[in-house]
Amino acid sequence: MIPLARIAVWALSLGAVVLIALILGGSDDLQGKVGAAALLFVPFSLNALSGFFLIERRPELTLLGASAIGASVAAYFVVLDAFFSRGFFPGQNSVWILVIIAFVLGQASLLLSFRRDEDSPLVNAVLAGALIVLALLVVLAIVAISGTDIGPKVYATLAVLYLLGALLPPCLRWEEAEAT
Repeated sequence: MIPLARIAVWALSLGAVVLIALILGGSDDLQGKVGAAALLFVPFSLNALSGFFLIERRPELTLLGASAIGASVAAYFVVLDAFFSRGFFPGQNSVWILVIIAFVLGQASLLLSFRRDEDSPLVNAVLAGALIVLALLVVLAIVAISGTDIGPKVYATLAVLYLLGALLPPCLRWEEAEAT
């Protein structure tokens, strides 16, 4: 029996060869579509990798990791379809909501995959704060998509708080290690 990982490696490699052949040998229209599909794939695949990383590092959170993977795959195909049907910025709210949910699930997976059992209460509190900010961001984004004006200052402030919550844990661990 061939391992599933080997099948995935061969499928990805074959897919890359086919895409490169289409880009290099197809019509200008086909080259543009394949190139756009490949470029769109980059952020969604990186987002899905967060889910795989969470499943690998924290098997007890497999459902969240799988949700990040599934939402990323679904968002990629929905955005790709919208892109080819209606242009670069699809106007459908459901497309944007799915993209936001996919990226938030990916970011939450990434944060949780870096959590360690030996983390101090301070590191755990910072990670929890970052997850709360992510949840607040997704709720506000969905409310904004529905027509309520939230304002850029709110998003910018929450983005800074999220970045702080994502970047502080390694620094706090480093500080704690130096103190011992």
